[in-house]
Amino acid sequence: MKKLTYKNLKSNVNPTGNWVTARDFFPELRVDQKKRHVDILSFYSVGFQKKAKIFTNMQDVKVSKKGDAMFVRGEVDCQNWVNRKCSGTQKFCFALFVGDSGHIYTHRAPASKGWMEASPEKITARLRKLGIGVEKVAFQQGDFLLKNANSKGYPDSEFKHETQGAGHHKFVAPVLYADGSAGRQYLITEPVLLVHQVTDIQHPDVLITPGKYIVGTTAMSLSTQNKRD
Repeated sequence: MKKLTYKNLKSNVNPTGNWVTARDFFPELRVDQKKRHVDILSFYSVGFQKKAKIFTNMQDVKVSKKGDAMFVRGEVDCQNWVNRKCSGTQKFCFALFVGDSGHIYTHRAPASKGWMEASPEKITARLRKLGIGVEKVAFQQGDFLLKNANSKGYPDSEFKHETQGAGHHKFVAPVLYADGSAGRQYLITEPVLLVHQVTDIQHPDVLITPGKYIVGTTAMSLSTQNKRD
């Protein structure tokens, strides 16, 4: 498998919005799936700025020895002249890795100490716990994830109660569930639709196939979109 490669690029920006923050100008990652290449576009403001000034004052890229995972970490500084409470420095952490299918996944991880200091060799293990990049029966709807329980599944006899789910993510028909040391698990005996019952955030319905599933979460969004007025 061809190893991941990258190139650092810079772009001069002139922020025009009144509520600009550092987070709006985190680096933009452009992934070429065929070439296994990532262009990392960082943003800077040069010269006089009327409303805000952006500067990527630290950026570090580390690739795993196998070349199948990469960290892009650093921080962006924002000076907002219109709304000074929007000024400040914010850290970012992007984790990229090659999934089971060969697709390169991009995940914006929390800029916590654990993620900011982790080795790129650990990316795959960390994200697979969330089910990201796994091609073997994992269903995602927004931040709600169902992963195949495999060897961690509870015995069938433990699934004695029915539910249609909790929170905004609901099954259209009752399904069996069990709670234990590995958290809540669902036993799906026939295909059932998972729907999202929120009006302001829409997620597509997901058809869940029969199986035994562990409930998880994707935490942060799998992708990020910069806002530039």
